[in-house]
Amino acid sequence: MNAASPPTAASATAQAVAFAASLVRQAGRRGAGAVAWVAAGAVLEGLGLALLVPLIGLIVAPGDGMAWVVEWLGSDSRTRLVVLVSAFVLVMILRALVLRRRDLALFDVQTGYTLDLRSKVVNALAAAPWERLAGVEHARITSLLTADIGRIGVAAHFMAQSLVAGAMIVIQLGVALTLAPLFALAALGGLGLLALLVNRHSGNSAALGARMVDKNRALMGSSTSFLAGLKASAAQDASSGFAREFDSAQRAAALEQRGFIVAQSTARTWFGIGTAFAAAAVLAGGVLAQVPPTVLVVLALIFSRMAPLAMQLQQASQQLLHLGASYGAVRSALADLGGAGIARGAAVPLPPGPVVLDRVSYAHPSGAGLVDASLQIEPGELVGIAGPSGGGKTTLIDLISGLLVPQSGRVTVGGAPLAAGGWGQAIGYVPQDAFLFHDTVRRNLDWGDATIDDAMLMEALSIAGAAERVAAMPRGLDTIIGERGALLSGGERQRLAIARAILRRPRLLVLDEATAALDPASEAAVLDRLAALEPRPAILIVAHRIETLSRCPRVLHVEGGKLA
Repeated sequence: MNAASPPTAASATAQAVAFAASLVRQAGRRGAGAVAWVAAGAVLEGLGLALLVPLIGLIVAPGDGMAWVVEWLGSDSRTRLVVLVSAFVLVMILRALVLRRRDLALFDVQTGYTLDLRSKVVNALAAAPWERLAGVEHARITSLLTADIGRIGVAAHFMAQSLVAGAMIVIQLGVALTLAPLFALAALGGLGLLALLVNRHSGNSAALGARMVDKNRALMGSSTSFLAGLKASAAQDASSGFAREFDSAQRAAALEQRGFIVAQSTARTWFGIGTAFAAAAVLAGGVLAQVPPTVLVVLALIFSRMAPLAMQLQQASQQLLHLGASYGAVRSALADLGGAGIARGAAVPLPPGPVVLDRVSYAHPSGAGLVDASLQIEPGELVGIAGPSGGGKTTLIDLISGLLVPQSGRVTVGGAPLAAGGWGQAIGYVPQDAFLFHDTVRRNLDWGDATIDDAMLMEALSIAGAAERVAAMPRGLDTIIGERGALLSGGERQRLAIARAILRRPRLLVLDEATAALDPASEAAVLDRLAALEPRPAILIVAHRIETLSRCPRVLHVEGGKLA
């Protein structure tokens, strides 16, 4: 993935708007409910502030602006006080209950959004054609699923907080305008001007966010390389070099994060200083304008509460610009993978019969591939595939497996076209570098399929020549085998991968250098047992060793993209 050019203020704003729109779309009715709770909380907040005017008036200046209270509460000051205090307490209790429900609703919206986004990336990976997946950088996807979507979750949180702050400001401003319209408008204008002046560096937030995405990806790539190369680096005494690279990457990421924190802290400092002067101006202006004391006290309280809310909005806007780069990275990945809704194609049952390649060609961006290949493989046939590295062997088996779709010509099975969905469950594929989870032998074999019992597992292990080894493990099938099978030998890892493929009862079994880590005698025994399977699948064996190929009645040679 290439580093993107620094975003402009306009592009960063557009990205933040696109993020907000996607959050609203995903939230749906649940989001509408959360907005209703936000509005209810803001209204109750405003009602509580409005009740402070007569309350303060009763306590501080009983004759000041109390005519409207007297009219509907009677003339007894004690009764009026009891009613007003009771009403204020009731409003505050309702406000507390509503705010609790509001916070839970907003949390559900935020969490649902990040879960949905992470699922979209995973589903896009699962559905993407192999030719797109083959070029995807693992560190990029790992960074998306962890750091970037985590940052998007933070952005969703700031969106929610902005919604709350905005609703509170609107209601509080409404109360202030009701009490003293002209004075409230003047104070609001000063507060808005202060926010604009402080927000003049918001474009920097977008650039810092974009650089942060790149630095996080570099850190993830360094971590992946370090973990993948632990054994080799330890053997060659090169671990210190990996450690230095990792340290450099994490320090670069921390430096970018510090740059954003400095920018935010500077803005917060100036906003705090400006707010202090604004508060002094509100009080002085109120006295000069002869605003009633009770109203002036409530206005001061309102603006003292509005100031941090306004600062919260300003900080949230910076955060959204900063974190919007992560949303852009996710959108870019989904586009590169073909989008969450573009599937590799659902596998359909293939009719019995031979696999036929009819003048098939496929060229990779590098220029390598396969040219004008024609071939027929009968059910149950054992076929060897040989040739130099880069000659086209992998392209050939990927086309037969349905991982690649021919650019010209066609592949059929039993006369039916092999669609983009491939063989589905009817294929077993064993690569040279067997992938194993950091989990038990059982979990690595059945992949969570509850229909596979111990007897089936041990039968597959017997065919792969691993039953005795697994039986001798401390916990048998429930023994943890380490990250990528690190606690096993290379041959043992390959045997488990072969057993896993056999469990699928495939019609086509592809062994891509899958027995290279076995000694010739062990390999011969495994291949003999595979050849004796009933019914026997068509077996394709990619190999370089003459001993392996000699066991195949038919050997195909692929070189320079040509099939012989």
